[in-house]
Amino acid sequence: MDTAAVMESQVQVGLNEVGRNVNQDRRADIDAKHERIAKYLEEQGWEGLLLLEPANVAWFTSGATSRGLCSAEELPAVFVTPSQRWLLASNADSQRLFDEELDEMGFLLKEWPWDWRRDYLLRSLAQAKRLACDRPWEDLPSAAGWLAERRRCLTPYEQACCRQLAEVVVHAVEASCRNFQPRESERELAGQVAHRLLRRGAWPVQISVSADGRSLQYRRHGFTALPIENWCVVSATAKKYGLHVTASRTVCFGAADQALRQAHNNASKILAALTAATWPDAIVREVFLAARRIYTLVGAEHEWHAAPIGYVTGREPAETAIYPDSEAAMQVGWTLVWTPSVGPALTGETITITSQGPQLLTRVEAWPVIVVRVSGMEFQLPGILER
Repeated sequence: MDTAAVMESQVQVGLNEVGRNVNQDRRADIDAKHERIAKYLEEQGWEGLLLLEPANVAWFTSGATSRGLCSAEELPAVFVTPSQRWLLASNADSQRLFDEELDEMGFLLKEWPWDWRRDYLLRSLAQAKRLACDRPWEDLPSAAGWLAERRRCLTPYEQACCRQLAEVVVHAVEASCRNFQPRESERELAGQVAHRLLRRGAWPVQISVSADGRSLQYRRHGFTALPIENWCVVSATAKKYGLHVTASRTVCFGAADQALRQAHNNASKILAALTAATWPDAIVREVFLAARRIYTLVGAEHEWHAAPIGYVTGREPAETAIYPDSEAAMQVGWTLVWTPSVGPALTGETITITSQGPQLLTRVEAWPVIVVRVSGMEFQLPGILER
């Protein structure tokens, strides 16, 4: 098949059009990212950059994501040159992407008929050009590392999107915990959380419900048909605007027993220590050491071995894990999910790093709080809801 025959349309959007409600903040965010890539291309001596990874496409477009069932080789992509940005999409996706996501965001369109395959279009773009790519493709040099570093540092616009998503996630988890009934199953409660997320435009990525201490045996779990007799921990990760936020809550029928309450309080102290240490330029290894000191002080020195205590989140649910020997320096714009656990108690909150320090995104909506003071800072963290 002649690749030159691939259908190509050039649709310039972003011009002033009467009656359009343009998200100027999003447009400015995309323009700023384009400027950074243009400078990077000039430094490397490349003519353009292909973005094939969905997380990188969502990053550069400030939120555009594919819909429907797609194989990896037919997903929409982006092609960036110093002066232009192009959406690469099949005829099955292009109209929706412009109507719902990219109209007036400054993108041109290169479209392929769905049955011609994306690789034909990619090869025609790469022919006789000095291009890079965000994943191994043909013999093009990789820009994956450079993109990953920038993707993790959320821009002010992306941070604002995360704050809005955090409100959605917290509401879905807390409202579901307030309203489910005794002996309903873990999966029934998970369904209620998912329903509330979907109603507000957020996609459930991961939902975990652990009834009556199952979290002690399985630190990573989903949900089962087991009935919830006395208490449970509910965690949800949701996606909206191409970003991810996670929150966890614990709920009891009646008063929580002393062992659960103590474990939850201890986990909250560790969460507060982690949050207090989450500052720009903080070394991950040192943050981890601060948390381990609190594990020891509360008599749970070995608990951190049971499961990871946190992740950098963003365009991926878990951009990278937090390892105890990491020498990486935290950056302004990093958004982290801290998930320390002690025994059956599990906490999980999303925090973003600002120039003024850590900011808790998943603050309680209508929930008991535990006030924890550490390093001169005060945190209001979720307690246990007793119904």
